[in-house]
Amino acid sequence: MEKIKAYRRKRDFEQTREPTGSGRADAKSGHCYVMHKHAASQDHFDLRLEQDGVLRSWALPKGPSLEPGEKRLAVEVENHPLEYADFEGVIPEKSYGGGTVMLWDRGTWQAKGKSTKDRLDIELDGERLKGSWTLTRMSDKRQDKHGRNWLLIKHHDDKPRMDDSLTVELDVSIFSGRSMNEIAEDRDNTWVSADNADEASLLGVRLTSPDRVLFPEQGLTKLDLARFYDQIQEWVLPHLVRRPLSLVRCPEGRDDECFFQKHPDRAIPDSVPRIDVLEKKGSAEYVYVETAADLVGLVQAGALEIHPWGSRIDDLEHPDSLVFDLDPGEGIAWKEILRVAGTLRERIESLGLTAFVRTTGGKGLHLVVPLEPCAGWDQARAFAKGVAEAHAKDDPKWLTANMSKAKREGRIFIDYLRNGRGATAVASYTVRARKGAPVAVPIRRDELNAAMRADRYHVKNLRRRLSALRQDPWADFSEAARPLDADLLKRAGIAEKE
Repeated sequence: MEKIKAYRRKRDFEQTREPTGSGRADAKSGHCYVMHKHAASQDHFDLRLEQDGVLRSWALPKGPSLEPGEKRLAVEVENHPLEYADFEGVIPEKSYGGGTVMLWDRGTWQAKGKSTKDRLDIELDGERLKGSWTLTRMSDKRQDKHGRNWLLIKHHDDKPRMDDSLTVELDVSIFSGRSMNEIAEDRDNTWVSADNADEASLLGVRLTSPDRVLFPEQGLTKLDLARFYDQIQEWVLPHLVRRPLSLVRCPEGRDDECFFQKHPDRAIPDSVPRIDVLEKKGSAEYVYVETAADLVGLVQAGALEIHPWGSRIDDLEHPDSLVFDLDPGEGIAWKEILRVAGTLRERIESLGLTAFVRTTGGKGLHLVVPLEPCAGWDQARAFAKGVAEAHAKDDPKWLTANMSKAKREGRIFIDYLRNGRGATAVASYTVRARKGAPVAVPIRRDELNAAMRADRYHVKNLRRRLSALRQDPWADFSEAARPLDADLLKRAGIAEKE
């Protein structure tokens, strides 16, 4: 606490959402590096390097030096807590440092050579800034009476590692993909009651207990999760809009009671749209979403998982996708999951269909096949079953299409049962009710390798991935849709009457 005493003295944490620094610092110093872009009384950047359990910080009035030999003034400011490395948002106008703060770059750093109290040679390995710099304290008349003025000098690197087009004018967060204006607007869209700190509003949706922690590992709150969906709405909504939904709700958080719910109750805001669906025992109500505000409404009800049907409300009886869920038993190596994903994809594509890969946020992978919505549910389920059983028959040592626990032990279960009427699978870009708040994420084929993991992406790092993508990994999904016609069913060994 002593090392961030000045930081805490300057801030009123009842007014600002900046981290308090009350978390326990690691005894062993790490190597975190962060570059914030800060629109305060004067626009500037903030360089932060992890040292001795805190983020040592310098304000850069003109931003970092990018060309070899280029010098930039760096004014040392108070140490910041390590939690500040994840901070992006708006500091209230009348608070210290009031203005918009963007996570412009982050990664790791290493000291080069011997450091002194007046000089620090560093190598940055950020997502944008890469290479060697020197921080050296000024010693002439340009120094202030507190000795806070330094120079940040870019060195020549043997092999240039940064993008030639990089400039300090780049206005995109490495964390959320938002511009400075968008970060500020998100703040404007969020209202917190001055009279009732246990109430907030986002996109016009009332959130009760906004600070309730849903994922204790990250301290992720209800308001945090609502903001997450607001910020990635352009990615998540295309996979959810106008589909009946089943939910996994954990009203008190992931560590408390959770339950699967198909039909809405009073906890789900009336603003979230409903549809009546004919079932065996009569009509039943389901929720669906049209907008990001509807997603926020589901978060208000404690929905930690969102599972859509494979069809839309305007054509419920004809699925427009199939899901093959590769569910590994205990002890199955990741390389085996990768191998099976590859061979199953080849089988599907040999039938004239295209399979797209999604991490599940759990242990396995989904292969998702787009369809033209013409075949019925019985045909879709029979086709998926036929493909799964044929694949398992070819590799019985490692695979099974039988859901029996005894049959699944030591094998990968190819779960085709998600393709029946009313069955669901977790939606792309949505959170799982698991430790670490992992997210189910579409990936490219070339990403399906040893470095990937089923739970690699989570609420804290997904926005960084999305901002770095040059193209949607599933950009061709809709165009790849094919009809599940009689010829295809026949080739899969399915009788047309099914």
